[in-house]
Amino acid sequence: MKSLFLAALFSFSAFATEGDLTIPNQKWKSTFKNYNCAAFGPAIEVPASHRGLDVKFETITTDSTLDNGLLKASFTEGGKACRYSAILLADNAAATIRIVESKAFAPVDDSTCAAGKAILDRNLEANNYLYWGHPHNLTILAPSEDAQALCGSDYVGINFVVTGRIE
Repeated sequence: MKSLFLAALFSFSAFATEGDLTIPNQKWKSTFKNYNCAAFGPAIEVPASHRGLDVKFETITTDSTLDNGLLKASFTEGGKACRYSAILLADNAAATIRIVESKAFAPVDDSTCAAGKAILDRNLEANNYLYWGHPHNLTILAPSEDAQALCGSDYVGINFVVTGRIE
């Protein structure tokens, strides 16, 4: 069933050359809150690779299964504003999440936004995640060069808080 859904996603998003990627039947929205190191841990500073790009995570929306998600962000590359979106697939039993497809583009300029996309893709490629607290938080544990200094581990948490149901 998931393979049929993913095939439909690919065929749908392949026609969308302008704008962010989309997924059908979005039911839940989570908004970026902060970076952290662990569930219930305090906020930490922005990792250097994200600070250098001025990455601004925005939202993750999911379908009713919570398996299929859409992450949206923006960043700056070479002084040009870029958009980033990624379709994510979660394995909730294993608490893992991975990119199915991603896209970056400059809405106004002609930049390919390729360097920033490559960094975000590497950070979100295949990760564990934490689902915790109330209100519920979704923290993607992403690799980062300065994770040891920030968290004493190889990962920094990119934390979103569930803000509600999409009507």
